[in-house]
Amino acid sequence: MSITPRAPILRLILPEIPVALGLATGVAALAHWGPTGPADGASGLAWTAWLIAAIVAAAMRAMTHADHVAERLGEPLGTIVLTISAIIIEVAAVCAVMLGSQGDPDIARDTMFAVIMLILNLLLGACMLVSGWGGQEREFNPQSSNAYLPLLITLASITMVLPRFTRSGPGGWMSDPMELFVGASSLVLYGVFLFMQSTRHRNFFAHHGVTERQAEPAHHDPPPLLRSCVLLVLSLLAVVGMAEGLGGRTRGLLDAWNLPLPLGGILIALLVLAPEALAALGAARRHDMQRSINILLGSALATIGLTVPAIIGIRFATGVTPQLGLEPPFIVLLATTFFVTTLSLARGRVSTLQGMVHILLFLAWIVTILDEASAAG
Repeated sequence: MSITPRAPILRLILPEIPVALGLATGVAALAHWGPTGPADGASGLAWTAWLIAAIVAAAMRAMTHADHVAERLGEPLGTIVLTISAIIIEVAAVCAVMLGSQGDPDIARDTMFAVIMLILNLLLGACMLVSGWGGQEREFNPQSSNAYLPLLITLASITMVLPRFTRSGPGGWMSDPMELFVGASSLVLYGVFLFMQSTRHRNFFAHHGVTERQAEPAHHDPPPLLRSCVLLVLSLLAVVGMAEGLGGRTRGLLDAWNLPLPLGGILIALLVLAPEALAALGAARRHDMQRSINILLGSALATIGLTVPAIIGIRFATGVTPQLGLEPPFIVLLATTFFVTTLSLARGRVSTLQGMVHILLFLAWIVTILDEASAAG
């Protein structure tokens, strides 16, 4: 009976252990207290594995606290808080690896492309398989995908396809005016979309006219706003610190194991998408494809709409120029992915067969990465 008063305290403290461990790990990474041996050595691998696990755990807590803050603030501030929290995690990871891996100019492009391919193929396909298991089609409001996809296709095209064909810069690079245009247009277009999503067109992203929060089951009240804000900031600081420590090791591991460099972008994308992926798959298990689509397409759109301006801003601050234009084989895969996704979501119904097609496109992307690497080697 003596432990009863402690139970509420333990319920408050135990969930925040990942945040405390993440802050300690981030401080150790920034102070270079971690192993200094080769990245593929035993101690180096153990430290890298710990960094990855700690980043995922802290990112999950960050998104939990961001959701609590969003519930307290309401719309549209709630949506803005959730989006900014997710994008801070992504930008921190991308920039840390870009600046820590000998200034790898491709990591930003590889990560953004990996996010799109993982979301629109692996995760969307998996959600279709999970939700439609048993042969039933699952319905959702097609106005949501009709709102997301044109913006996503436009931003991806001017960001990752157009630079490969313009004469303003060699290869996939862009001139300074072109970079400014791409960064500004991405930010403005995403800002307009976020405003419309949060105000006039909220019904586009609800199923049968019911708002998303009304459709969710009732639960206990969120924690106090101040506590959630403090824990959110601490969680984001932990992720940023650990991302810097991971940045210097990613390139070393890939080189040591003779793996293609684009796999580094996939690793970062997986870390970034972990909270959203689990949320989308959980919604699919409840047969709530509307929420799954909102989470996945919203995350893909935020990746380009907010990461590109941040990367270009860092480029002017640090001089590390990113190459954003994709190679031709990956442009084909990107175009095919958008075409198939548009067809899959046009009717407002999805099935397991459609999910298998998206999984096949994901596997084709992985095989293409390995094939390109073997041809170059």
